[in-house]
Amino acid sequence: MATLLDWGNVDAAAAQIEQALGLTDRREAFTLLALSSLLRIDFDEARGCITDGAEDRGVDAVYLDERFGRRVIHLVQIKCHGKFSRSGRNFPSTEIDKIHSFISDCFAQVDGFLSTCNPLLQQKVIDIWDFVRNGSCQVEVHLCSNGERLISEQKARFEASLAKFKFIQLRETDLDALSDSLSRRSSTEREIQLRIIEEQVFERTDGNVRAVIGSVRADEFIEALTDPVKRSQLDPDLFEENVRVYLGEQNDINRRIFDTAVSDEAGLFWYFNNGITIVCERFSYQPGFKNAPLKLLNPQVVNGGQTSHALFQASKVSFDSLQRIRLLVRIIETQDKSLYAKVAEATNSQTPIRSRDLRSNDPILARLEAALLAHGWYLDRKRDQHSEIPENKRIDALKLGQIWLAYVRGEPDKAKTASDRIFGEYFPLIFDPTEMDALRVISVWNLYIELEAQRRIKLQEARRIGRSASEEVVESFWIVEGIYHLAFAVKKLAEYSNIDIFDFHAVKDLVQDAESRMAKFVKERPGISLYRLFRTASTKQSLFQPSSEDRQLRLALDQ
Repeated sequence: MATLLDWGNVDAAAAQIEQALGLTDRREAFTLLALSSLLRIDFDEARGCITDGAEDRGVDAVYLDERFGRRVIHLVQIKCHGKFSRSGRNFPSTEIDKIHSFISDCFAQVDGFLSTCNPLLQQKVIDIWDFVRNGSCQVEVHLCSNGERLISEQKARFEASLAKFKFIQLRETDLDALSDSLSRRSSTEREIQLRIIEEQVFERTDGNVRAVIGSVRADEFIEALTDPVKRSQLDPDLFEENVRVYLGEQNDINRRIFDTAVSDEAGLFWYFNNGITIVCERFSYQPGFKNAPLKLLNPQVVNGGQTSHALFQASKVSFDSLQRIRLLVRIIETQDKSLYAKVAEATNSQTPIRSRDLRSNDPILARLEAALLAHGWYLDRKRDQHSEIPENKRIDALKLGQIWLAYVRGEPDKAKTASDRIFGEYFPLIFDPTEMDALRVISVWNLYIELEAQRRIKLQEARRIGRSASEEVVESFWIVEGIYHLAFAVKKLAEYSNIDIFDFHAVKDLVQDAESRMAKFVKERPGISLYRLFRTASTKQSLFQPSSEDRQLRLALDQ
């Protein structure tokens, strides 16, 4: 059961968000906190998920997730208690009936269903339908509150009602879980211990890089990686932010790993599996000793996440089988944080990983942070690195990467779909020291702030007016998904007018024209899924076909 300490931890985090974002409602701050924690997205992206308000059908937020090779529809319901005295209340069972009704009507595409939803939810439903048509997917229903979970009987009833859908899973997050998640952000060092079996150890050293290769027992490996607080899961800190990279037991590869682990062939697992790669700051062991214990400081499993999670699931079914499994592990020790990302990328040819924290100490980002600080700006190389600084003086490295990719590099669709590659394969393309300096970054960031301000206004209007919204207001909701394409349109207008794209004061005057063009473009495509529209590579070509006036202007400027 959550305590007053847990309440204070979560409430303080919500208060910090309220102050940093200039909000006037603690409940809104709690919603952003919950969404960012549950879905591992930033506050701007979280705002675009929210459907809360009149006619929300019990769905407070919808997020379509295609990161890391997964396809998941997240349906979120959030309850916020205003006082600690109410935190002992269970999640209200009446709410689960609402969300069950929504799911039934949505996936059956019941006639007239859209008209029962508010405008924001209507667009999300259209996106959901398109998402389902474009491939198999899973649905995760999240019930989140700063109180207690559903009572067991109601949870059983809800899960039974969802069972007929087969592709839906229930996720509950209570005050205790939220407090635990927040505590992890401030955690310091982490140490685990493995045991190399027999004397089967190979070690090598190359300059500032040291490595050891050996075999471990699968049951001891899983025990070492299990969350010391929540024994029902692997420790997410050991997988950086990539705990969500696990594709589930129904994934073909993971199913085969699981089946082998619990079969009569478990003893042959070592020969069938590629093994695990772990990068750490330091490891130590005593050579020459049989079954030598190996200590790792601040380890990260950069390859083998699927194997680790599949074996963890297998341990729940037959822990004895894991005792027969030998697992190949490669452990790399380095103080060079940039090498973390290189190893992670090189060993993950199939499953991309989010390597933001691994890149956070890259020399380019460190120099950029110092250069920005001289101008009064703070660069968050890591998530929430400068959380104590007001939002209007902070630049988030991931969001900077996305807007730079969309605006400077002219790839708005990739900015939407490939955020997990910003600190991977796109890193050299974006954070290029020959093209990026502090003043340019500040200019591009100011443009992002301007566009994001417009998006927030539209979202506030949508939640305030509900189904009574005029057609004109509804048509403006494209900006929720299309902010990066709006930036792209601003750039194209600047280029046609021979305006320096890094001159914020000049390009700012082009925003209204860019919005008008975007609105016209979307209006010509009624009923389309905005989620899909702004993730399709061809959209940017179709979006900005220059008008005859543009061509005449360009000819006049060239003469």
